[in-house]
Amino acid sequence: MNLLRVLLFVIAILGFGIARSQEARTPVCPRDEKDFAAIQQHADANDPAAQMGLASCYDLGMHVKPDGKESIGWLTRAANQRYAPAEYELGRIYLYGRGVEADYAQALLWERKAAEQGDPRAQRDLAFMYERGFGVAADPAQAAEWNRKAAMQGNAEAQLHLARGLDEGVGVSKDAEEARKWYAKAARQEQPAAQLELAREFAVQGNCPAAVHWYEEAAGHGQVQAMYELGRLYLTSKCGANRSQAFTWFTIGARFRSDESKREVDRLATAMPTAQKKHAELAAAKWIKEHPGSDKEEDEEEKH
Repeated sequence: MNLLRVLLFVIAILGFGIARSQEARTPVCPRDEKDFAAIQQHADANDPAAQMGLASCYDLGMHVKPDGKESIGWLTRAANQRYAPAEYELGRIYLYGRGVEADYAQALLWERKAAEQGDPRAQRDLAFMYERGFGVAADPAQAAEWNRKAAMQGNAEAQLHLARGLDEGVGVSKDAEEARKWYAKAARQEQPAAQLELAREFAVQGNCPAAVHWYEEAAGHGQVQAMYELGRLYLTSKCGANRSQAFTWFTIGARFRSDESKREVDRLATAMPTAQKKHAELAAAKWIKEHPGSDKEEDEEEKH
């Protein structure tokens, strides 16, 4: 086997994502057969990154038959070596019951191990568990503490939840100014709920271009409330009333099953000229076609 090829592969799985973020370092199953043979060899030699990559192969059924138990077995071997990415993945398996019964005690154990090693994804998950009281007594202060740790490492979900805590004074002292800063950081990382909050702030300030921008960004990520509120914004004289634009956004929101938007569509339709209504409906259809990613499923957190 080409030694250089093996060396490059191991470097890749250990260092993947360093130039991007700490949240993208999870080793994955290689597509190439020779690289798969290398990962098997290194996994047998107790290399935790290779073991995690091999777990991915069993999980995906690449080069081997799908086997959830085997996948969890290799992941556990890597986690038992204090390999933080494996600890995090194992914690999520137990947290969300992926292939096993959900076990919050095990989830807490592994998520905490990874969080204490500085993995921002695990820190956010640990904050989530403290927020909801999963496997531990609900503790807003602990949740805020772990959210801050993850937020400072650039985790957008943690930035959003820290901002909410600061906004509402939950787990931390109320600080609207700091909350805005964290909303802005999360919004710039494509976090739709943060984009919605930022849009609302600019709308209140009367900064219409900025409000429209962030409402559109949030809507493009599937935030139905942003579609409705943008429609409402276009009905106000503060931002220059535009009934056609308002009708377009209400139509978009209605197609994403927003009852509020549907009521506005029905109300405005009776007073709009047929040609104007048709134009707005075509604009809505065009927007939906250009934003195929806007109809997204809820995050796992939101399902719990």
